[in-house]
Amino acid sequence: MKDAMGQINNRLEGTKSLFPVKKNEREIDKLDIFSYFDDEIHIGKFFIHLYGELPDSYSVYNNINIELFIKQLTELHNLTHSNFLKKEEFAKTKKIDEIDYSSSSYLIKIKEKLILSVTSYKIVFYYSSADINFEEINAIISIVKQSKKENKHKQKFYMVSANSHSEYGFEFRKFNIKKQELNINDNYNDDFVEVDQVITKFLNTNKSNGLVLLHGKYGTGKTSYIRNLMGTVNKRFIFLPVNMMESISSPNFLPFISKYGNSILVLEDCETIIKQRESGNSDSSLVNLLNLGDGLLSDALSIKLICTFNADLKQIDKAILRKGRLVARYEFKELDIKKTKLLHSKIGGLESIEEPKTLAEIYNYKNTNFDETSEGKKIGF
Repeated sequence: MKDAMGQINNRLEGTKSLFPVKKNEREIDKLDIFSYFDDEIHIGKFFIHLYGELPDSYSVYNNINIELFIKQLTELHNLTHSNFLKKEEFAKTKKIDEIDYSSSSYLIKIKEKLILSVTSYKIVFYYSSADINFEEINAIISIVKQSKKENKHKQKFYMVSANSHSEYGFEFRKFNIKKQELNINDNYNDDFVEVDQVITKFLNTNKSNGLVLLHGKYGTGKTSYIRNLMGTVNKRFIFLPVNMMESISSPNFLPFISKYGNSILVLEDCETIIKQRESGNSDSSLVNLLNLGDGLLSDALSIKLICTFNADLKQIDKAILRKGRLVARYEFKELDIKKTKLLHSKIGGLESIEEPKTLAEIYNYKNTNFDETSEGKKIGF
């Protein structure tokens, strides 16, 4: 044991020569403390750069009013500009002279060997347990509790992205979504009205879980409908992009998403993970997806799933379609001819309509159709 500890101490002593402490922490060398993969600061390396030792860390996940938290933290510790090692601030969408604290992040040096990474959903303490009494951390945690923000997620959604330096390898990027008020009766066929009521009621119910499948050809209104739900359902919407869908199979994904229960997880164009499994071949992405929708974890997490796809329903794994797991399923098609004519006229179209059309075709009737050749024949894609 003594030999092992001696080796660790020797390695830490070596880091002091690799990462010499500088007088001004804001004057940093990219080769010292930045990630190898992007321009994000690797806070563990930064701590070694400053103090020549590995930090301990303590993470607090909460929905935090950053503006209030920073104000109270500043008063408690008499913070000045020099305490803020890094600020990544964003302007509000409409009031560009004001800071959108909910989208901003901060790296704050409270005192020697106590550094905070601050975002609206997570605060991480990096500290030396030999020099920092945990009571000092608890004093700041009490401020976090006082700065807890009400769950107001309307008009906002979060995209999952990879971050090799976060606790589970994932993080949220928050975006504001333009409000879209969509008249269901005008924009969808009559048989969708009842389905919309079922979906809306399900999404608004707390401590419930299940799966909604929306499918159909491109341009029939699946994405527009989801955007409309974001404006009418006061829940956190989490978007998992196509290039990260296989991450569902990661052993770290479920622990990560478990911190955001009672949310709505949206997977668009997710054919790759919900297609039928070959005999004897179990897809862990699909298994984890099923567990979120109706497995042992579902009751605890209350994660609701909205999946969209364009493939034939016959190609979808039967486990996805199981009764009890599936709350609603709807195939979007062209508007029937009567509704097509009414909507086309309502938005100012003057041309004669003779066949059913998709929403994309109706709303973009003035635009050039690049899907057709000069002779008017559709290109065979």
